Amino acid sequence: MGVSNIIKDEKNEVRRYLLGQLGEGDEERLELRLLTDPSFGEDFDTIVDEIIDQYVGNELQVDERERVEQHFLRATERQNKVKFACELLHRASIERGGEAAEITPVREQDPGLLERALSLWDKQPSSLRLATIFATVVILAGVVLLLRSGNPPSQNYVAINLKISSSDRSVGSETPVKLQPGSPGIMIELTLPDEIPQAKSYRIELLNDQGSPRDLPIAEQNARSVVVVVPAADVPRGSYIIHLYAVSADGAEQRIRGSYFFDVE
Repeated sequence: MGVSNIIKDEKNEVRRYLLGQLGEGDEERLELRLLTDPSFGEDFDTIVDEIIDQYVGNELQVDERERVEQHFLRATERQNKVKFACELLHRASIERGGEAAEITPVREQDPGLLERALSLWDKQPSSLRLATIFATVVILAGVVLLLRSGNPPSQNYVAINLKISSSDRSVGSETPVKLQPGSPGIMIELTLPDEIPQAKSYRIELLNDQGSPRDLPIAEQNARSVVVVVPAADVPRGSYIIHLYAVSADGAEQRIRGSYFFDVE
């Protein structure tokens, strides 16, 4: 196979990844390559920009356009890039003295579970909200005490909050973590995406930059997040990916689209 064909195949694979068309195994392999190959990350960004230009210029087929709106544009940064490109196109058309170019709107996502919950929260009486806040504080305090039990007060976990990303590490989705000497590890709160399959529980999978997976035990979970604790010995310096699986009542698993990223420095 010639070099040009290899490049073409890689480009097609990245494009399918961005449009949510890759299988789980191929998706994981591509994400790991993004971790370890900076030049591949640059090529990845080029294809992202190419898709945006085609979307703004109405050059996509109907099915591809739908995939862009349903998957590719779930990343806020890409939505902002589309809006910026549309604005540039509009201004350029006016400056040339022609009619204003037709602007491709960014389809707004339907309100997710989180947005609907917040809206309902705002409508509750203040007394009920105060009672809920108090109960939440008590529960969280209990969780923290449970997680810290058996460790001296000076040995605090490094606490981080991660949000799932349907894009890639090259857009700055990774979170840096500095483990101080004596720290027992990292306490990670994984914010659940707004719309996920109904799940009785979850399985959390941690992958390092060599692709070696391990399951993380869940310390606490609620409707909005899952908390896991990773011992310091299990996360030496390097880059990491976390995958989230929804587990139904019958034990069936479904991989949640997207990944959580962090780096241990």
